[in-house]
Amino acid sequence: MRRVFALLLLTATAAVAAGCSGAEAKEAQALLVQSNAAFADVRSATFTARMSLTGGPRELGMTMSGGGYAHGRRAGDFYVLATSDNLGFRDLILVNRSGRVSMSVDGIPLGDVPLPNTTADNPIQLVDLSQYVKEVDVEHGKLIDGELMTKLTGVIDTAGLAKGALADVTGAGGDGLDLSKSLGDTRIVLYLSEATHLPMRGLVDVPMDVAGEKIAMHLDFAYTSYDQKVDFPRVR
Repeated sequence: MRRVFALLLLTATAAVAAGCSGAEAKEAQALLVQSNAAFADVRSATFTARMSLTGGPRELGMTMSGGGYAHGRRAGDFYVLATSDNLGFRDLILVNRSGRVSMSVDGIPLGDVPLPNTTADNPIQLVDLSQYVKEVDVEHGKLIDGELMTKLTGVIDTAGLAKGALADVTGAGGDGLDLSKSLGDTRIVLYLSEATHLPMRGLVDVPMDVAGEKIAMHLDFAYTSYDQKVDFPRVR
Protein backbone atom coordinates (compact mmCIF):
# COMPACT_ATOMS: atom_id res chain seq x y z
CA MET A 1 0.00 0.00 0.00
CA ARG A 2 2.93 2.33 0.56
CA ARG A 3 3.53 2.32 -3.16
CA VAL A 4 0.09 3.76 -3.94
CA PHE A 5 0.44 6.77 -6.22
CA ALA A 6 -0.34 9.31 -3.50
CA LEU A 7 2.79 8.34 -1.60
CA LEU A 8 4.71 8.79 -4.83
CA LEU A 9 3.43 12.36 -4.92
CA LEU A 10 4.58 12.83 -1.35
CA THR A 11 8.04 11.63 -2.30
CA ALA A 12 8.08 13.88 -5.35
CA THR A 13 7.21 16.90 -3.24
CA ALA A 14 9.96 15.95 -0.80
CA ALA A 15 12.38 15.99 -3.71
CA VAL A 16 11.06 19.41 -4.66
CA ALA A 17 11.75 20.73 -1.16
CA ALA A 18 15.20 19.22 -1.16
CA GLY A 19 16.05 20.95 -4.40
CA CYS A 20 15.59 24.51 -3.14
CA SER A 21 17.58 26.52 -0.65
CA GLY A 22 16.27 28.96 1.93
CA ALA A 23 14.38 28.73 5.22
CA GLU A 24 11.01 27.86 3.66
CA ALA A 25 12.41 25.03 1.55
CA LYS A 26 14.26 23.60 4.56
CA GLU A 27 11.04 23.79 6.59
CA ALA A 28 9.16 21.99 3.82
CA GLN A 29 11.76 19.25 3.74
CA ALA A 30 11.57 18.79 7.52
CA LEU A 31 7.77 18.62 7.38
CA LEU A 32 7.89 15.97 4.66
CA VAL A 33 10.42 13.86 6.55
CA GLN A 34 8.08 14.03 9.55
CA SER A 35 5.09 13.09 7.37
CA ASN A 36 6.93 10.17 5.79
CA ALA A 37 7.72 8.84 9.26
CA ALA A 38 4.07 9.11 10.30
CA PHE A 39 2.92 7.39 7.10
CA ALA A 40 5.34 4.52 7.69
CA ASP A 41 3.36 3.56 10.80
CA VAL A 42 -0.02 3.52 9.02
CA ARG A 43 -1.68 0.10 9.15
CA SER A 44 -4.32 0.74 6.48
CA ALA A 45 -5.61 3.59 4.34
CA THR A 46 -8.30 4.42 1.80
CA PHE A 47 -8.32 7.16 -0.83
CA THR A 48 -10.28 8.81 -3.62
CA ALA A 49 -8.83 10.47 -6.71
CA ARG A 50 -9.86 12.20 -9.92
CA MET A 51 -7.85 12.60 -13.11
CA SER A 52 -8.82 14.72 -16.11
CA LEU A 53 -7.45 15.89 -19.44
CA THR A 54 -9.09 19.06 -20.75
CA GLY A 55 -8.63 21.53 -23.58
CA GLY A 56 -8.02 19.08 -26.41
CA PRO A 57 -10.37 17.81 -29.09
CA ARG A 58 -11.71 15.28 -26.59
CA GLU A 59 -11.92 15.72 -22.83
CA LEU A 60 -11.08 12.65 -20.77
CA GLY A 61 -11.74 11.92 -17.13
CA MET A 62 -11.57 9.11 -14.59
CA THR A 63 -12.43 8.82 -10.92
CA MET A 64 -10.80 6.30 -8.60
CA SER A 65 -11.21 4.99 -5.09
CA GLY A 66 -9.33 2.32 -3.26
CA GLY A 67 -7.53 1.19 -0.17
CA GLY A 68 -5.41 -1.47 1.38
CA TYR A 69 -3.28 -2.73 4.24
CA ALA A 70 0.40 -1.94 4.83
CA HIS A 71 0.94 -3.92 8.04
CA GLY A 72 -0.58 -6.85 9.87
CA ARG A 73 -2.12 -10.11 8.77
CA ARG A 74 -3.48 -8.63 5.53
CA ALA A 75 -0.41 -6.58 4.58
CA GLY A 76 -0.22 -6.15 0.81
CA ASP A 77 -3.94 -6.59 0.17
CA PHE A 78 -5.45 -3.68 -1.77
CA TYR A 79 -8.15 -2.72 -4.24
CA VAL A 80 -8.74 0.01 -6.82
CA LEU A 81 -12.09 0.95 -8.38
CA ALA A 82 -11.98 3.20 -11.45
CA THR A 83 -14.98 4.66 -13.29
CA SER A 84 -15.14 6.63 -16.54
CA ASP A 85 -17.60 7.63 -19.25
CA ASN A 86 -15.08 8.32 -22.00
CA LEU A 87 -12.14 5.93 -21.65
CA GLY A 88 -13.75 2.86 -23.17
CA PHE A 89 -15.12 1.43 -19.90
CA ARG A 90 -17.67 2.35 -17.25
CA ASP A 91 -16.09 0.66 -14.24
CA LEU A 92 -12.95 -1.33 -13.61
CA ILE A 93 -12.23 -3.22 -10.38
CA LEU A 94 -8.81 -4.56 -9.40
CA VAL A 95 -8.46 -6.56 -6.18
CA ASN A 96 -5.35 -8.12 -4.67
CA ARG A 97 -5.98 -10.59 -1.81
CA SER A 98 -3.15 -12.71 -0.42
CA GLY A 99 -1.16 -12.22 -3.62
CA ARG A 100 -4.06 -13.27 -5.87
CA VAL A 101 -5.12 -10.49 -8.22
CA SER A 102 -8.58 -10.42 -9.81
CA MET A 103 -10.09 -7.90 -12.20
CA SER A 104 -13.43 -7.10 -13.80
CA VAL A 105 -14.39 -4.57 -16.46
CA ASP A 106 -18.01 -3.43 -16.72
CA GLY A 107 -19.08 -6.36 -14.57
CA ILE A 108 -17.26 -8.99 -16.67
CA PRO A 109 -14.67 -10.95 -14.64
CA LEU A 110 -11.28 -11.30 -16.31
CA GLY A 111 -10.00 -13.87 -13.85
CA ASP A 112 -6.59 -13.74 -12.21
CA VAL A 113 -4.18 -11.26 -13.74
CA PRO A 114 -0.43 -10.77 -13.18
CA LEU A 115 0.89 -7.57 -11.59
CA PRO A 116 4.23 -6.06 -12.62
CA ASN A 117 7.11 -6.82 -10.29
CA THR A 118 7.68 -3.62 -8.29
CA THR A 119 10.52 -3.70 -5.82
CA ALA A 120 11.46 -0.01 -5.44
CA ASP A 121 9.67 1.73 -2.57
CA ASN A 122 10.09 5.15 -4.17
CA PRO A 123 10.47 4.93 -7.98
CA ILE A 124 10.75 8.71 -8.20
CA GLN A 125 14.16 8.40 -6.56
CA LEU A 126 15.45 7.10 -9.88
CA VAL A 127 15.32 10.71 -11.03
CA ASP A 128 17.20 13.63 -9.43
CA LEU A 129 14.66 16.47 -9.39
CA SER A 130 16.78 18.98 -7.51
CA GLN A 131 18.07 20.89 -10.52
CA TYR A 132 14.54 21.23 -11.95
CA VAL A 133 12.90 22.83 -8.90
CA LYS A 134 11.76 26.42 -9.42
CA GLU A 135 9.70 27.25 -6.33
CA VAL A 136 8.67 25.96 -2.89
CA ASP A 137 6.05 27.53 -0.62
CA VAL A 138 4.77 26.62 2.89
CA GLU A 139 1.51 27.87 4.41
CA HIS A 140 0.37 26.91 7.92
CA GLY A 141 -3.06 26.98 9.52
CA LYS A 142 -5.21 26.13 6.50
CA LEU A 143 -8.61 25.03 7.88
CA ILE A 144 -10.10 22.33 5.63
CA ASP A 145 -13.12 20.24 6.65
CA GLY A 146 -12.61 21.35 10.24
CA GLU A 147 -8.97 20.24 10.40
CA LEU A 148 -5.87 22.44 10.45
CA MET A 149 -3.43 21.58 7.68
CA THR A 150 -0.14 22.78 6.28
CA LYS A 151 -0.08 23.45 2.54
CA LEU A 152 3.12 22.66 0.63
CA THR A 153 3.45 23.88 -2.96
CA GLY A 154 6.21 22.99 -5.39
CA VAL A 155 6.84 23.98 -9.01
CA ILE A 156 8.99 21.78 -11.28
CA ASP A 157 10.50 22.61 -14.66
CA THR A 158 8.83 19.66 -16.39
CA ALA A 159 10.26 20.49 -19.81
CA GLY A 160 13.79 20.44 -18.45
CA LEU A 161 13.05 17.25 -16.54
CA ALA A 162 11.72 15.51 -19.66
CA LYS A 163 14.74 16.59 -21.69
CA GLY A 164 17.25 15.74 -18.99
CA ALA A 165 16.77 13.20 -16.22
CA LEU A 166 13.70 11.41 -17.58
CA ALA A 167 15.29 11.03 -21.00
CA ASP A 168 18.31 9.44 -19.33
CA VAL A 169 16.12 7.00 -17.38
CA THR A 170 13.73 6.03 -20.19
CA GLY A 171 16.13 6.24 -23.12
CA ALA A 172 13.86 8.77 -24.83
CA GLY A 173 15.22 11.63 -26.87
CA GLY A 174 17.54 11.48 -29.84
CA ASP A 175 15.39 11.13 -32.93
CA GLY A 176 12.36 10.19 -30.83
CA LEU A 177 9.56 12.31 -29.39
CA ASP A 178 10.84 15.38 -27.53
CA LEU A 179 8.28 15.92 -24.77
CA SER A 180 10.15 18.98 -23.50
CA LYS A 181 8.67 21.03 -26.35
CA SER A 182 5.10 20.43 -25.20
CA LEU A 183 5.26 20.36 -21.39
CA GLY A 184 4.82 23.35 -19.10
CA ASP A 185 5.80 23.66 -15.44
CA THR A 186 4.25 21.08 -13.10
CA ARG A 187 2.58 22.39 -9.95
CA ILE A 188 2.33 20.00 -6.98
CA VAL A 189 0.29 20.82 -3.87
CA LEU A 190 0.18 18.65 -0.75
CA TYR A 191 -1.81 19.17 2.45
CA LEU A 192 -0.47 17.67 5.69
CA SER A 193 -2.47 17.33 8.90
CA GLU A 194 -1.00 19.54 11.60
CA ALA A 195 -2.30 17.08 14.23
CA THR A 196 -1.05 13.75 12.83
CA HIS A 197 1.43 14.99 10.18
CA LEU A 198 -0.15 12.55 7.71
CA PRO A 199 -0.78 13.52 4.07
CA MET A 200 -4.49 14.29 3.65
CA ARG A 201 -4.96 15.55 0.10
CA GLY A 202 -3.08 16.96 -2.85
CA LEU A 203 -3.07 17.81 -6.53
CA VAL A 204 -0.85 17.87 -9.59
CA ASP A 205 -1.34 20.16 -12.60
CA VAL A 206 0.62 19.77 -15.85
CA PRO A 207 -0.06 22.16 -18.78
CA MET A 208 0.78 20.95 -22.30
CA ASP A 209 0.87 22.42 -25.78
CA VAL A 210 0.17 19.74 -28.38
CA ALA A 211 -0.04 20.76 -32.03
CA GLY A 212 -0.97 24.28 -30.98
CA GLU A 213 -3.69 23.12 -28.58
CA LYS A 214 -3.53 24.08 -24.90
CA ILE A 215 -4.20 20.96 -22.84
CA ALA A 216 -4.27 20.63 -19.05
CA MET A 217 -3.74 17.40 -17.14
CA HIS A 218 -5.08 17.50 -13.59
CA LEU A 219 -4.90 14.93 -10.80
CA ASP A 220 -6.27 15.43 -7.29
CA PHE A 221 -6.54 12.94 -4.45
CA ALA A 222 -7.61 12.67 -0.82
CA TYR A 223 -7.06 10.08 1.86
CA THR A 224 -10.47 9.17 3.28
CA SER A 225 -9.39 7.03 6.24
CA TYR A 226 -6.38 5.78 8.16
CA ASP A 227 -6.06 2.67 10.34
CA GLN A 228 -9.64 1.54 9.79
CA LYS A 229 -11.15 -1.59 8.33
CA VAL A 230 -11.05 -1.61 4.53
CA ASP A 231 -14.16 -2.97 2.81
CA PHE A 232 -13.15 -4.67 -0.43
CA PRO A 233 -15.54 -4.75 -3.42
CA ARG A 234 -16.54 -8.05 -4.99
CA VAL A 235 -15.22 -8.78 -8.46
CA ARG A 236 -18.37 -9.69 -10.30
